[in-house]
Amino acid sequence: MTPHPRNARIKGEPQPPNRFIFGDAVDASGLEATEYLIHTAAPAFVCRLVGNDFTEFVGRDTDAFASDLLFDPADNQSVYVCNRGLRLFDFVFSAEVPTAARLQAICDEAMHTYQRLHEAYAEREVGPRPREMRLGPTEPLPPAERSQAIRTLRDAARAAALDPMHRAGFAAQVQQALMGGDQAVFTEAQLSLLTEPAARALLVNSARDAIAFPEVVRADGSVVSFELWALPFAFSRAQGGVWWHFPLLERLETPLADALDVPEKAILWISPTLFTVDMLNERACQNLMHLASVMDAGCDFAPLDPASSRATYEAARKTQDPQLVISWLPFLVERGALPVDQARQLSRKALDAVMPLVQQAIGAEMEYGEAELFAPLPWWEALSAGVRAWNRKRLGLTVALIAGKVGGLQDLEAVAEYQPEMQGYEVGLKLQGKDELLARSPWLLVPDVAPDKDACWKDLCDCLREADIPLSETIVKLH
Repeated sequence: MTPHPRNARIKGEPQPPNRFIFGDAVDASGLEATEYLIHTAAPAFVCRLVGNDFTEFVGRDTDAFASDLLFDPADNQSVYVCNRGLRLFDFVFSAEVPTAARLQAICDEAMHTYQRLHEAYAEREVGPRPREMRLGPTEPLPPAERSQAIRTLRDAARAAALDPMHRAGFAAQVQQALMGGDQAVFTEAQLSLLTEPAARALLVNSARDAIAFPEVVRADGSVVSFELWALPFAFSRAQGGVWWHFPLLERLETPLADALDVPEKAILWISPTLFTVDMLNERACQNLMHLASVMDAGCDFAPLDPASSRATYEAARKTQDPQLVISWLPFLVERGALPVDQARQLSRKALDAVMPLVQQAIGAEMEYGEAELFAPLPWWEALSAGVRAWNRKRLGLTVALIAGKVGGLQDLEAVAEYQPEMQGYEVGLKLQGKDELLARSPWLLVPDVAPDKDACWKDLCDCLREADIPLSETIVKLH
């Protein structure tokens, strides 16, 4: 832009304003008691607008819209009234003065516009309209078909590990296995390759890439490539149960995109579905393959049946069951629109922008206590960072309580036992040389298509080594 010379005529082609403009005004006493209506087209005028008007006129009691233009001899002014309880008066015309019939017609249009304006306000306050909920397939295959599918996927992984020429088609096979309703196909295939690390790593990494970098083929044949990101979200609850669908989370999209400097025309979609550790472990993260296609269709992804899940939650929330929950708020970004380094640099700005909206969205559907939102990260990094922080927080609180009771950490030791049903270790704390456990704390595996128990154990060892607390593992012997 260049500065205007002081004596030059104003240049430019202005965008014509809206025909009807409504607004408030202030005077020396503050906000005026009336609103204003400005009609910008000919005949241009300004007038005052008030509600709760019950002036009598012909048609006042009809159900259909009715109005009239009246003249008040006492005040020597024309007044427009309608049976919606609105009144226009103090008309000031800038040029031509219209006839009564024309002014009434213009005011009728203005009142219809005013009604639409307030409907828009109400819709904005209420939030987004409910969208269709779509469940992913969950039907298991018949035993013979399942066995065949497992063998096919396992053999494909072996072939791809030996010959790079097979890898292009192999990625499609992995996607097909993940999108099927039987999660055992992929799980059993990767477990059967435990003695073949190269083939198993290729299979597992292909599955992770398929989830982290989904592609959607639209009806017109175009392909849209996305990246799956997430905001880890930890919160406490005094009641039992956790709800997972929060429609108001859609309001995060624009503030988050702006804070992360996502290009204006690039896609960033927030999923209103929150995922907890249990929800991810139940399907081994495989149902996330459906998230992008469901969101691209304008629907909300339902990892569980909404009706039965809601009934379970309503029953559980009536119980007192204090809990600290780690969860994730997924969002899709168009491929290449959000470099990881850029997201890390702008993470604080993003958190400041969206945290109030997250609290509002969660609070509208579920009671919670304290909450903490973590920086946005690519999906698998977000899972790892969230679980790592949650594990340390839970164990740290437990250790602090015990240390306060026994007078320090110097005599503490930890005993960990792997619990398959909780997908993690149960860490018991006790005094050295004693058998009695003083407290227990969970240490969870990171949810994954193939959870890494060894990595979880190493992380636990590193954490307790930093605290100078000896750790041993109890191996359960099955007889």
